[in-house]
Amino acid sequence: MGLFGNKKKKAMNLMAEGAKAVGTVVQVQDTGMTVNDNPRIKMLFRIEPLDGSPPFDAEKTKTVSRVSIPQAGQRYPVWYDLEDPEQWAFATIADPSGRAQIVEMFGPEPFGPDGAGIGMPAMAHVAAAAPAEDDPIAKLERLSQLHQAGALTDEEFAAQKAKLLG
Repeated sequence: MGLFGNKKKKAMNLMAEGAKAVGTVVQVQDTGMTVNDNPRIKMLFRIEPLDGSPPFDAEKTKTVSRVSIPQAGQRYPVWYDLEDPEQWAFATIADPSGRAQIVEMFGPEPFGPDGAGIGMPAMAHVAAAAPAEDDPIAKLERLSQLHQAGALTDEEFAAQKAKLLG
């Protein structure tokens, strides 16, 4: 995760003991600061707990690489403190072994069976991970499963259902 000192310890504690969620980047703002030519940004996330608890919004300010600035719509694994949801961490994954670890922790639904959906918009990984199905009922059932698992927002589910039903 690229964290050091106390921040790394807090993040590790959240990963070990915190609740799991999927965080979707809603907004990214440049703070006007740079560190070693890398921008410091403020991000707003919509965090959807995997246990079905109500979603909530949270902010994070972070220095990121100029070539990997998160964008609205991208989804990441999140861990948060149930008693203090303002204490949270998210992970960016750069390699297949990291994606495999996230799939092991979160299951295949939020990010696809191979974790390819980490850092991707919701529907991009669903389209890539879903097998080709010709049966509209099977497709509708699959959409419902993804929605219940938190992989699709209410709006995404409604849009895909409407598209499927014509």
